[in-house]
Amino acid sequence: MTRIGLVAFDLDGTLLNGLGGASTRSIDTLHRLLGAGISIASISGRNVQKSQAPFADDLGSRFFVGSYNGALVLSAAEGGDRRLLLEQRLPKPEFDELVAFVSDRRMNFVYCGCEVDGAGVDEAYMTDRDTASIRNLNTLTGIEFVFDALLCDRIQDGELGPSPKLILMPGNECRDRTLAEVTEIFRDRLYIARTGDDRIEVMHPEVNKAVALQSICSACGVDMENTLTVGDGDNDLPMLREAGVGVLMGNADDETRASADTSGVVHCPSLEEEGFSRTIEQYVLN
Repeated sequence: MTRIGLVAFDLDGTLLNGLGGASTRSIDTLHRLLGAGISIASISGRNVQKSQAPFADDLGSRFFVGSYNGALVLSAAEGGDRRLLLEQRLPKPEFDELVAFVSDRRMNFVYCGCEVDGAGVDEAYMTDRDTASIRNLNTLTGIEFVFDALLCDRIQDGELGPSPKLILMPGNECRDRTLAEVTEIFRDRLYIARTGDDRIEVMHPEVNKAVALQSICSACGVDMENTLTVGDGDNDLPMLREAGVGVLMGNADDETRASADTSGVVHCPSLEEEGFSRTIEQYVLN
């Protein structure tokens, strides 16, 4: 069997439960991977801060981090600092058009502000108002939102520029209709992903987790065929398909499972059944 040199994984629904925590067995598995000289990376929709929040510093600092579904990729901490490996912000024309779209419909949305410089990463999740969808996302991820009723105006006045990601929050009843409408308008000009029952994430058209995985492989000197990836969502499928071994969690929804079945992706037990650790033990630490 091909030797695995890099293990990359999604967070929510793959490694982290609904309360945002990882099991003792999962944490032990990550330590065992590092102890075996295998690089590890989280590639998720979370921002950098929330990607690291569930883990103690001595563990989280040793990850490569792909945030915003791979729009921003950072190296493992070296001497306390992370190097920027990849950054893809929303293209300015499409960003402006998308903000006009949500403004015209008075749709709730989240502006994922992020600046990276020599001093570190400065992030802020900004939204125009408090809604049930915002509260649900706060419960799921622990993100603290900055509320600004003039957010659209500030963006359209040029005070805030393109971000790595916008999250549209049309609500449960309107999500599918909004997804179809946004897809029809922007088609291949933006990357559009359904990431929850009530939200849609929009990013640069070349953003996906496979691109993030490739940038991490280049940084740590591992070929794609020597990677193992684990995820549970539709947005994980690109990296599952491109990895040497791609594994879909047993708690994935039916639509994602159907897509994975045509891609050579293998299945593992669910999060509740310790699917992540059992996968690593089967394919890597055996």
